[in-house]
Formats: sequence, structure tokens, C-alpha cells
Amino acid sequence: MTSPTMNAPTPDVVVIGAGSGGLTVAVGLSRLGRSVMLVEGHLIGGDCTNVGCIPSKSLLHHSHEFAKAAPATRRSTADILAAVRARRTALREHEVDQFGSAEGIDLRFARARLLGEGRVELTDANGSVTTVVAKHIVIATGSAPHRITIEGLPDDLVVTNNELFELDDVPQHLAIVGGGPIGLEMAVAFRRLGSQVTVLEAAPQVLPQSLPEAAAVVHRSLADAGIDVRPGTVAHRWDATDLSLAVGPRGGAVTDSLTGVDRVLMAVGRTANTEGLGLEKAGVATNERGQIVIDAKGRTNVDGIWACGDVTDRGGTTHLANAWGRRIIKHILAPVAPAGAEPLRPAVAFTDPEAGSIGSQPIDVPDDVMRLRVNLADIDRGYTDELTSGILIVDVRRFSGKVLGATAVGPRAGELIGLFSLAMKNDLAFHKWYGTVWPYPTYGEAIGRLVDEYMATTLPNLPRELKGWVRGRWHGGRANDRG
Repeated sequence: MTSPTMNAPTPDVVVIGAGSGGLTVAVGLSRLGRSVMLVEGHLIGGDCTNVGCIPSKSLLHHSHEFAKAAPATRRSTADILAAVRARRTALREHEVDQFGSAEGIDLRFARARLLGEGRVELTDANGSVTTVVAKHIVIATGSAPHRITIEGLPDDLVVTNNELFELDDVPQHLAIVGGGPIGLEMAVAFRRLGSQVTVLEAAPQVLPQSLPEAAAVVHRSLADAGIDVRPGTVAHRWDATDLSLAVGPRGGAVTDSLTGVDRVLMAVGRTANTEGLGLEKAGVATNERGQIVIDAKGRTNVDGIWACGDVTDRGGTTHLANAWGRRIIKHILAPVAPAGAEPLRPAVAFTDPEAGSIGSQPIDVPDDVMRLRVNLADIDRGYTDELTSGILIVDVRRFSGKVLGATAVGPRAGELIGLFSLAMKNDLAFHKWYGTVWPYPTYGEAIGRLVDEYMATTLPNLPRELKGWVRGRWHGGRANDRG
């Protein structure tokens, strides 16, 4: 490492990006006595605070209140969008005060560029340039929404989550390109607020990464809410004469035309924010999608440079960025500590009902796996809530009871998935759940039912279950998996 320039700041750690992952690293290390320079090129809080989790969940809350209120008492939809922005902005201002005054954190608003050899160049809004030297550099710059081109569609009609919450009022007809969590959550919110909503998803089902039967429950609930859901469909072209969007199968002919579409929301994935970071100069490796490649400790291929969150090949959610941020803290403080198992990846779509999942659940169930299901409408809390649909699906290893994955669709599905995240992290086999007292009546009772089913199937048939476990472990080519 070269010597620092005269009067150049020399913190222990430079964190580039004040979103979820970056804030976790900065706060954690500063509390443990390390000096941290936290650099943000745009808005503190990153996507989550400004254009993601906070405004989207706030909009879902306000839209729910709007839908259940008597028409005469409802606020205007323009007022609701303004309230969402105000709530978002208040949190951002609080975070600026909180982290700007935090002991051990030097918060800078500037663009950062790696110069190599532990040096980072900062350029502020006035054009002033400062070179910082640090032993550790953590890149946490997040991602940006991806856009696709639709023939004839003008840019001023297209929004992503970056612009959606800045609308003055709700669209008359909102076409959403992408049936993942972002697209479906916003479909629910804007339908509640009175927009006509059409969801176009190129895959054969919405929530393409989910089990088909879980995606089907979500699809039906969206349709029941008046949302036009079209899996296996893409937008082909735009006609300005009648504000129509021609749609049909990918690679196929146009089969229909959506009329009166005044906004198109792009919700088709994310692109890592690496432009201008100087990764090439510093020698930091990226993959074919432009994401920074990290190892199980959060390290890049360059000594002293770390990364976490959406900018990496192991990101995807706010909570996952937090998890990798904590991992980086651990290994900066204890470099020789073993990496251990990677963080689990629970995911939740806050639709109505919620849909959550964790772990591995292949469509074709292997011989050594027991797939357990319960209809949430069949438990007593589902009965009292007049639930008509909802499902909990859990995969466990036969005989050993190792939990491999879980999917939940229904009220508070995210909380149910959180329980499985805890159990899987601590390798809590299903037979150890037996006898757990679940508060009554709650949706947790559904887990108790599945545990009972697992025990009732396993205990009377131990030789058969053991045989199935052995066959799957060895013949399936997974002999080294001890679960």
C-alpha cells in the first residue's frame, strides 16, 4: 500500500453506499471501535428507504385503509401518494441525523471511485476531490431497476420503482411488466386505489421462483381482487392513437390489446450499480451480469476490498444485505474465523395474501424428501378469519427430519417463514419440534399439524423411512450431505 497523501483521511474502513448493507457494516464496526468513513453518492438509506421497502409497504398500508373506508371518508388518492412520500422523507431525514452524528462514523456525500492500493477518490457536489486511504473498503452500492424496450412506448409513460412513488396521482390503467414481488405488490396497492391493473409475466406463472401451487393461490387472489393477471405474456408494441399496448406470447403473434394504458411499470429485475466505481482499475472481478463476485466471507478477489448487497452475486433483498454486512464485520474483526454456512435467503412478497419461501423445494420431490402440506383455511384461525385459501408447504428429509425448505401463502406468511429461517439456521430437525406449544388460535398451529403428520408417518415406518433416506442420499449422488 502506498503512503497516504498529506492530510488525506485515513479511516480504518471506507464503506461505499449508505443503503441497508452499508449502514449495517458502518454502524457495526463503529460500535466495535473502528473508525468508519461512510460515503453516499445519492440518498442515505439506499433503495430500501427511498424507493423500495419503506414507500412500497407504506403504500400497501395506506391502500388497505383506503379500500376498507367508506367512500365519503376516504382521502384522495393524490393525498395518499403524498403521504407515502412524506413518510419516506421523514425516515430519510432521521437517518441523516442519526448516522451523521454517530460516534465513529464520518458521513460524506460524494461519488466514490477506487484508485487501487487501498485508495478511494471522493468527488463531492461542488467538484472537490479528496483521496482517502483505508485498510478495508466495503462496496455496498446496491442496484438499479432494469428496463426493457417496448416498440413505440414513450419514456414519459414508463416508470420503475424509482419514479413510481413520485406520481401526482394513480394511473387510470397501470400495465405492469413483471410478475415478481415488486410488480405484484404494486398491482395490489394500485388496484385498491382504483386503478385498472394488468400484470404481464413472461413466465408460465406469477412469482416464477415459487412452487406452482403456491403461485396459483396468489394468482387466484389477484384475480379475485379485479387484477388482470396474464402469465406467459409480454408487451409487443405501443400505439399512441388509443393508448393501447399490444400483448401476446414471447416470440409469438399479438393476441390482444390493452386499451387506455396511461402508465407502464417496469418490474423486470435489477442491475448492479458499478458504473464509475473504478472496479477495473482496482482489479475487482465481476460476473457476466456485472455483479461483484464475493466469497463466503464477503471478500472480493482483491485483498482488503469487500462487498455486500445487490451489487454482488449473492444479494437480492434488504435482509440478505444486512446478513452479509454482519458477515463482513465478523471477518474484518476476525480474519481467520471460518466462514461457516452462507446466510439463508428467505423471501416474501407482500401481496394479499402474503407469499413467502425459504430453502430448496424442487417441483419434482426426490425419494428421500417428504413434502408436507396444510391448507390454512382448515386450521381454526383460518376458520375464524373466514379464510378461503392459503397454504403451508414444508419439505423435510425423510427419517432425519432435516428441514430443507418451506413455502407459505396466507396471512402473516412472512412471520411463518421467519420461524423456518431460525430452525434451518440452527439445524432444528422436525422431530425436535414435536410437543411445541403453539399459541391458540394462531397460524403457527399449521406448523404443529405438519410436525404431527411427519411424526405419524415416520415413527410407525422407521425401516421404510430409513431405507428411503439411504436410497436418496446415495443413489441421488448426495452422499456427502449429512442431513
